[in-house]
Amino acid sequence: EGTLRSLHKSLTRRGHGVETATGVRGALELLAPGRFDLVLTDLRMPEASGLELLTEVRVRSPGTRTILMSANADIPSAAAAIELGVDQLLIKPFDLEGLRERVEQSLARRRAERAAVRERELLEAQLRRRDTESKIWILRAAHALAAAVEAKDPYTAGHATRVTAYAMSIAEALGGIDLLRFRLAGDLHDVGKIGVPDVILNKPGRLDPAEMELVRRHPETGARILEPLIDDPMVLGVVRWHHERWDGQGYPDRLAGDAIPLPARVLAVADTLDAMTSSRAYRGGLPWQVALAEIRSCSGSQFDPGVVAAFDRALPVLEAQFRGFFGDDARRAG
Repeated sequence: EGTLRSLHKSLTRRGHGVETATGVRGALELLAPGRFDLVLTDLRMPEASGLELLTEVRVRSPGTRTILMSANADIPSAAAAIELGVDQLLIKPFDLEGLRERVEQSLARRRAERAAVRERELLEAQLRRRDTESKIWILRAAHALAAAVEAKDPYTAGHATRVTAYAMSIAEALGGIDLLRFRLAGDLHDVGKIGVPDVILNKPGRLDPAEMELVRRHPETGARILEPLIDDPMVLGVVRWHHERWDGQGYPDRLAGDAIPLPARVLAVADTLDAMTSSRAYRGGLPWQVALAEIRSCSGSQFDPGVVAAFDRALPVLEAQFRGFFGDDARRAG
């Protein structure tokens, strides 16, 4: 204990905060993650070996530096100490000045480690912030493209907003879909129409086969546009596959049944609902009840029956949304 008091006094005079224990058990009661920068221990202790204490230090407080003191050059103990990552091994007798120098060296390493950790955390925070800022700009660009699509065709102005609202209501009734990402997918689902000529989008009559083929390319075009910008399989899947059919007769990949991702199956119903109830250059919007009957009649062929069932559960919300978009028009809602 005399040596313990001497070390305490010497290190305290140098401005270090020092806590002491006379055995391993007492030391472990003091030990907590990050509490100590340095543990200085003798090899031989009343209750257990100093190596056992170093083992616990390594487990409980990995960043803490360690110095092991020993009365003799015990080669096996020295090897074990090195294995445990001990900072320094001191052989008695040693003078206090030499010990203080060793302590300062170990604490300097500890400070350097902490500075490196802080620097890394700062750098990681900066990278995260820049990544977030980049994603925001990317999403703004993607939404600008989607807005440009709607500006090409006055008859589809607000289409993405309405489809997204309907799709979110169906998805809530169905469950199992990440609504935050799904909202983005709905907003961007028709971005590929940026590649369809205005004269085709605004054509007052029926499209000929060549024109229809150009329109049918828009899911693939949209996915290609967004792939370098958005690393999200759900969003890209909805954009590419929202015109697939449950019976495999859709486009562009003729997927069928469960091979079509669930979010794309949901958006397909919402997209069709708005397409039928909205006015187009070649026809007026269909009455609400006619659109409902058509969607139900296509359950099991064009649409997933489970999604149509969720659509039916969401009907009160969907009709309220429809009336909010188009006004309380009794002719169209009846």
